[in-house]
Amino acid sequence: NSVPHTLVPLNTTLQASAVRLSLKKTITVCSIYLPPSEQLDIQKLEDLVNQLPKPFVLMGDFNSHNTLWGSDNTNSKGRKLNDFISNNDLCLLNDKSHTYLHPATGSYTSIDLTICSPDILLDFAWKVDDDLHGSDHFPIITTEIGPSVQERPKRWKLHKANWNLFQTRCDQSITPGTFLDCSDPTESFTSLIYEAAKDAIPQTSPSPKHPNKP
Repeated sequence: NSVPHTLVPLNTTLQASAVRLSLKKTITVCSIYLPPSEQLDIQKLEDLVNQLPKPFVLMGDFNSHNTLWGSDNTNSKGRKLNDFISNNDLCLLNDKSHTYLHPATGSYTSIDLTICSPDILLDFAWKVDDDLHGSDHFPIITTEIGPSVQERPKRWKLHKANWNLFQTRCDQSITPGTFLDCSDPTESFTSLIYEAAKDAIPQTSPSPKHPNKP
C-alpha cells in the first residue's frame, strides 16, 4: 500500500532528499549520502536539519567511523558527526550492528546511520537484515511501533437494551418443562438467559479504536 506523502523542498548542496509521511503520526524522512572523499561540513548538516519539519528521521550512508555506532575505530568525521548529534539533541537508533561489507577487504563496519529527533525515538525499532541482497550495504529495517491496542472484554450496553425483546425471548425459550430432562438445570438456565440477552442487549466492541493508556 502506498503511504500518503509530500515532498519536502530542500535548499542544500548535500546529496539529500526528504518527504513528509503520514504514518501513526506525521513524520519527515530524509535520506542522505556523504561521499567518503569529502570532508564533513557540520554547518551544512545543521542547515539541513533546520529545514526538516519535526519530528524527523535522517538516515543514510554517512561514511563516518565511530566506535559508538559499531565501527572498529573512530576517525575525525566520526567525532564531528557525534558532536553534531549531541549538540543538536538528536538520537541515534543504531545498535552497533555492522551495516557495510567492504568488497575489497571483506571487512565489516558501520557507516549507515539512522538519526531521529528525540520525540520519536521510542516509536521505532531498528535492525539490520543479515542478507546483502547483492549489495555491499546491509538493508536497514526501521519498523514503527507504538502502544498496543489490546482486546478488551465485552460489556453489556444496558442503557440500549430492548427489554421487550428480552422478555419475549425468555418467554419463548424458558417454560416449565424446559429443564425436566436437563442434567444441569442451572447451566441450561444460564445459557438461555445469555442467548436472550445477546439478541436484545448490544455489547461494546472488544477492539478499541485507540491504544490503551499505560
